[in-house]
Amino acid sequence: MTRVWSEGFEMGDAIGYTTYSQFGNSGIRSTQKRTGTYSYYLNENAHFLHSISAVSEFYLRVGIYQNDLNDYHYIYWRSGANNIGYIRIQNSIYINCNGLTATGSSIITAGSWFLLEIHVKIDNSTGVVEVLYEGVPECNVSGDTLVGAYSSADNIYFPNYPSPNTAWYIDDIGLNDTAGAVDNSWCGDGHITVIMPDDDSTPLQLTPSAAVHHHLLVDEVPADGDTTYVEGSVTDEEDIYGLAACGLGDVIITRIWTEARAEDTSSSGLKVALITKASGGSEVSGGDVVLTGTYATKVLGAEQRVNPVDSAAWEVADIDALEGGVRTRN
Repeated sequence: MTRVWSEGFEMGDAIGYTTYSQFGNSGIRSTQKRTGTYSYYLNENAHFLHSISAVSEFYLRVGIYQNDLNDYHYIYWRSGANNIGYIRIQNSIYINCNGLTATGSSIITAGSWFLLEIHVKIDNSTGVVEVLYEGVPECNVSGDTLVGAYSSADNIYFPNYPSPNTAWYIDDIGLNDTAGAVDNSWCGDGHITVIMPDDDSTPLQLTPSAAVHHHLLVDEVPADGDTTYVEGSVTDEEDIYGLAACGLGDVIITRIWTEARAEDTSSSGLKVALITKASGGSEVSGGDVVLTGTYATKVLGAEQRVNPVDSAAWEVADIDALEGGVRTRN
C-alpha cells in the first residue's frame, strides 16, 4: 500500500507532529470540523509540520476552513527546512514552484469547508504541480519543479504567517505516493472518524488502574495519561475490547487502522502492538512500536483496506462487529 499519511485529529491531540504557536492558542479544536469531532487550528503565527519518508511524487488531500481572508495561508513541500514549492490560499489558489506560477479562477470565501487536492512531481523537465478544488481541476504548472538539489520532499509544512485575526483549520488529510498498485494517485474525497471501545471482550490480561471494566480506562479523548490506563509487564499479554457502533450509513469504507497512546514506565524501550479482530476471523496485529517514557508516542496498528475474513471491502456491519486491543511486546 502507498498511503503515506492519514489524519483526522480524532484522537484529540497533536502527538506525532511538530507544532508551534507564538501566541499559544493554536492546536486541536472542536469549534470547526469537517468530519468527526476535531480539526487542527492554526492561529496567528502558528506552524504545523508533518515529516514523511522522502518522496519525489505525491498526492495530498486536505480539508480547509478559513475563518477570515485577512492574509494568505500556505502549504509547502520541503526538504528539511528548504522550500521546494507551495500553494498559497486566500480568496483564490496560487501555485509557486521554482518560478512556475499559476492562479486558479475559483473564488474562495470565508466560513465554509472546502477540499483541496495537490499533485506534485519533482523533476527538472517533466515536473508537475496540479491542484483540484472540490474535486475539479483548478490550476497547474509543468516543467522544471526541481529546486537546487532537493529532488524529494520529506515534510509537509503548514505555516500561518503573522496577521491579526488570521486563522484556519485543517482536517481529513490524506497523502499517497506513487508506489504499488493502490493508493498511488489522487486521494479523492475522504472523511476520517474514530470508534472508541465500549465493552470488554477476551482476553483481558492487562492490569487495570482501577477496579472497573477495562474499556472504561482506555476510552478517553484526548487520552488522560496516567489518570486511567491498563498496563502489563509480561510479553504477549493482551486486552481486547468491543467497539461502539460506527453510526455510518451509505458510505464506502476504504481503510481502517488502530491507534493508541502509550508509554514505557521503565524507560527501557519496551514495545506494544495494536490488534484488530473482525467477526469470524483471527487477530490481525500491527508491527511492534517502541515506546518512550512519556505519552508522546503515536502508536499505530496495521492499516487494512479490506476485511481479512472475506478479502472484500469493509461494510458498516463489519465495522460494527469489529474488536480491537493491545498486546505487550519486548
